[in-house]
Amino acid sequence: MELILSDVPDEGEEKQILDGLWGYNHQFSPVHIHPLRIVLKDPTGNLQGGIIARTWWGGLEIQYLWIGEMSRGKGYGRTLMTTAEEEARMRGCHFAYVDTLSFQALGFYKNLGYSEYGNLGGFAHKFSRHYLFKIFR
Repeated sequence: MELILSDVPDEGEEKQILDGLWGYNHQFSPVHIHPLRIVLKDPTGNLQGGIIARTWWGGLEIQYLWIGEMSRGKGYGRTLMTTAEEEARMRGCHFAYVDTLSFQALGFYKNLGYSEYGNLGGFAHKFSRHYLFKIFR
């Protein structure tokens, strides 16, 4: 065996690792991961925000949410989240989860009905990462 440490991404190896993990998990319950991407563009076609997420095992995993600075505070984040949650429900999901850093969007998610179930301090020696979930009713 050879152990290789690198800071250079290798998409092929990353795919093998993920395929191996999901293959292992599949023996317990079928794994059907479905990407979910929602983008917000202005009238000229410039990207102003979006969500990168995926659904699997009944959950909506919000991986990334970004709203451009000029578009913040106008309800677009709420619209993106609502759209993602509606799509997740149509895919059979019954909950969603997300994490955010203390300087990002903790209040935003709480205002959308998400509850914090944990946090971890020490990011850059001054920030906390907050983990939140929401049960769909």
